[in-house]
Amino acid sequence: MKKFLRAGVCLSLLALGVAQIAPAQEPSKIGTPPAKQDAPAATATEQDEADREDPCPGEHTQFELNRCAARARDKADAELNRVYRELMKDTSGAERAKLRDAQLAWLKFRDAHCDYRSVGNKGGSIYPMVVSFCLAGVTNARVEQLRQIISENSEQ
Repeated sequence: MKKFLRAGVCLSLLALGVAQIAPAQEPSKIGTPPAKQDAPAATATEQDEADREDPCPGEHTQFELNRCAARARDKADAELNRVYRELMKDTSGAERAKLRDAQLAWLKFRDAHCDYRSVGNKGGSIYPMVVSFCLAGVTNARVEQLRQIISENSEQ
């Protein structure tokens, strides 16, 4: 008797769990899987845009993603150094000192900003990726600022 009671309770719990998990269906369609919606095929342009949006295509593990983010950070940092040196080469005297002071202040801002943006991930496996992508993004924005200054200076 206990066996039947236990089996009945298990089946009832199973049915209750399935009813809560399963998507709502019309009564006439209960027991049949919902119709699968086919997504339209992506065009070549849409696929190119998707590839550009994914900074780490083919990377799946957190280790790989952290490494990819570090590469993006290092690439942005190298470009920043190159553009900064180019700008410094074209400046002199007081202007050069002001640019150096501004860059040092910006570096402190960048690091503090990314520390703030990643504080919720501190201690987690995703933390290095979040910090590195933040640093890369903010650094790339600074590269564009410096390029704009170079462009403005060359027009004068």
